[in-house]
Amino acid sequence: MEILKYLAVYGAGFFTILVLDYIWLGIVTKQFIIKEFWKLISVTNGSIDINLAAGILAWLSIALMVVTFVTLRFTGYSQIILFGALMWFLMYAMYDLTNLTFLTGYSLKFTIVDIMWWTFACTMVALTSYYVLTLFK
Repeated sequence: MEILKYLAVYGAGFFTILVLDYIWLGIVTKQFIIKEFWKLISVTNGSIDINLAAGILAWLSIALMVVTFVTLRFTGYSQIILFGALMWFLMYAMYDLTNLTFLTGYSLKFTIVDIMWWTFACTMVALTSYYVLTLFK
């Protein structure tokens, strides 16, 4: 039963980030990303070409990090929200600001949007996975 609990909690995190990122990248910000990164990406029939294997590994990593370091460590929705948001705000601030430092053409506008998005998205992953965890108690 314990293994089922962890599979459900990690699975909920993975499914949440998969759905949210599809909506965000595939619908909401698709044109923004094409405009910002047109030199670095390939677009076919108006859709951004992706490396699906790398994407799946990235989404799995996100779910593993959020569940392991937030969902399973803190209790109560207020702590989950606080530490889920804080962890990802700091992580993506480091990532995007490093890119802004070294990558020619990496925009401040994208940096701000990306930090805000990942703070929100990973907080939602933490909340969803925590909700599933509470179903087992």
